[in-house]
Amino acid sequence: MISYKRKMIPIAICAISIAIFGFASIAVAANGKDEHAVMKKDMDGKVSQKDFIQHHQWIFEKNDTNKDGFLDKIEMEALHKMVRGMHKRSEAR
Repeated sequence: MISYKRKMIPIAICAISIAIFGFASIAVAANGKDEHAVMKKDMDGKVSQKDFIQHHQWIFEKNDTNKDGFLDKIEMEALHKMVRGMHKRSEAR
């Protein structure tokens, strides 16, 4: 039987991916100094695969507060709260 933690990995990846597509544009750094702005925009307005993957890694690491390599229920709730906040900021623009 698959453990709870193993089941959560694909769910976390899906949730993060869906969230990223929704706010990728606000995650692009204007000055490169914002810790939340991990993705860098090329001069043509595109985000590279490398930057996109690094941004996902950063989000996972930031939300894996107990550093066990998994996002548990509490950590996922914190991730969802962060995503909702990012959406609110993007809507305010």
